Amino acid sequence: MIQRIQSVWFLLAAVSGFAITQVPLFIAQFPNNVTKNVIATESLMLFALAIGVALMAAFSIFLFRNRSLQFKLAVFGVILSLGLIGLEVWEIEQFKTANNLLKGTYYWGGLLPIAMTICFFLAARGVYRDERLVKSADRLR
Repeated sequence: MIQRIQSVWFLLAAVSGFAITQVPLFIAQFPNNVTKNVIATESLMLFALAIGVALMAAFSIFLFRNRSLQFKLAVFGVILSLGLIGLEVWEIEQFKTANNLLKGTYYWGGLLPIAMTICFFLAARGVYRDERLVKSADRLR
């Protein structure tokens, strides 16, 4: 289970998904020298999608006996994490237009969905390689 590299990638994707809900995604500075951290828990859709994708990644670790389902979930995880990136950017842009900002910067929490996408992609590649190895071993028998 853990000796397979894709299990590590799934674990990193799950940790990234859960961390999205805890770290600031965007830091806004208002004209009266007040700063506000935008966190994923402020948007129900962003929070629910981040937790759902993280739970899917954690669940995928234990599907090591069913490689085809694990591969499908990894590909679906890539698609959902790309959707998470789009939703995050949309939510932050909505926040920017709704408020009078002096300055705003993305924080490192905004990069976690990108890391999640990369981890899902690498996990899918590892599952695909395992499947290919098993099929080649079956051919030799």
